Amino acid sequence: MSDKEDELKAAVERKQFVRASDLAASAGAPQEQIEQLRNEALWQISAVFRNAAGTRILAEHRGLSKKEVEDYLRKRLEEERGRGGDKILEPTFDHHTNRYLTFEEWLDFLIRKWDKLGSPS
Repeated sequence: MSDKEDELKAAVERKQFVRASDLAASAGAPQEQIEQLRNEALWQISAVFRNAAGTRILAEHRGLSKKEVEDYLRKRLEEERGRGGDKILEPTFDHHTNRYLTFEEWLDFLIRKWDKLGSPS
């Protein structure tokens, strides 16, 4: 295995999906693998970390619109429900609202506040 492949494997094992997607792209991995890692990164920053500004920045870096992000996250939300992945969807404290929000409530908040969130430009 090459050094880049080792780095990529290590990043995936550590669940560093942004890094893994960048490594995959630089290593010339198949586009399908790169997209899968990019989608995992988007899910992670949104559902796991509940980082609204980070979600927007990552989306803009990837050239995704607010609508594309919303569509993907809602689709993934339903997939997680179908798999019984309810733990990640449970209420988590949100410092913007000072309330506990389910992922679905947080996603609604993200979409409403999208234009006011930090932008990399």
